[in-house]
Amino acid sequence: MSFLWNTNSSFNNSLLPSATLEDGNAAHIRISHQEVLVGTILTTVDLVTLLGNLVVFICPALEKKLRTVTYMFILSLATADLLVACLVMPFSIIYEVAGIWMFGRLFCKVWISFDVMFCTASIVTLCFISLDRYCSVATPYHYSKRMSRSRCIAMTIMIWVYSAMISFLPVMQGWNEIPGVDFDSSRECVFVTNRTFAIVASALAFYLPFLIMCTMYFFIYRASRLKAVRIMSQTLDLHYHPDSRRQDNLQLEHKATRTMSIIISAFVLCWLPYFVFNVGIAVSGSQLNSITISRVFKVITWFGYCNSMINPVLYAFLNRDFQRGLKKMLVCQHWRARVDTRDDMVSIVTFNKTVQGAECSAKDAGGCQ
Repeated sequence: MSFLWNTNSSFNNSLLPSATLEDGNAAHIRISHQEVLVGTILTTVDLVTLLGNLVVFICPALEKKLRTVTYMFILSLATADLLVACLVMPFSIIYEVAGIWMFGRLFCKVWISFDVMFCTASIVTLCFISLDRYCSVATPYHYSKRMSRSRCIAMTIMIWVYSAMISFLPVMQGWNEIPGVDFDSSRECVFVTNRTFAIVASALAFYLPFLIMCTMYFFIYRASRLKAVRIMSQTLDLHYHPDSRRQDNLQLEHKATRTMSIIISAFVLCWLPYFVFNVGIAVSGSQLNSITISRVFKVITWFGYCNSMINPVLYAFLNRDFQRGLKKMLVCQHWRARVDTRDDMVSIVTFNKTVQGAECSAKDAGGCQ
């Protein structure tokens, strides 16, 4: 995702040190060893992102327990991240290594639209995953009705329509542009945005989903903690091995809290620097033709892309059912013997199911309703 705000009528070509123009037309590209190294690192990130998200799609075919409503959001997230790896990162790598845009003005707009759309879809899907987990923890007995398959499909469609509305529509209509500001489309592809668009787009694409996500995980943590305390007190009163039961619930609560902390930390580390930097430039009106600022912007942009590489690990690979599907896909006995799915990082949903089961066993003969 590349929001740039600039009041200059032209851009500084010194930002593209690897490309020189000959006879005013053809471009002669010189690639240094440093650029080859950068290209290798970025290509590795792209391939890992691609493979990781592809596995997320394959495993449900091998493990029936993954064919759930919750996993639909995981697939939507993997779709967005996979498209980032296929349609955004490769052209960004070429542009970074070659130092010159070689795909024309029209595809420049399309590429920028893809960038904004897929990154926004990824971020907003993370927000909906937090909503799904909150419903699972806060109202477990009504979860199946509130998060039905049809509602999840409708919410997934809404995510992608929302992302398209703040990407393709404004970019293709030119609502982001600044009158009198342009760039050489034969050399550059820059998302020039006015101050209003940069602030509004950043708020809709990141700050609002981030606020909802943090709020939902706070409520999840509070609900899980209260439920764990209640179950521990019930099991103590009923003399169900109090020491062992108390320890199990405390460990589950700790793992669930650790999972939430890692999810929030990874999200903040990847995206917050970019959007703070972006809005800061928009508000202050700083110029972006400085080589230092340009390099910083490139680095934090790729930090955002790295979130697409991390998401499969946080939302799929640490799930026990996903690990079973992954083992079936790899068909490797040695690997199976070394992986202990009993001690994985427990997801919020797993924690809720365990506590719910303990709650049912602690009740009288009337059972759970």
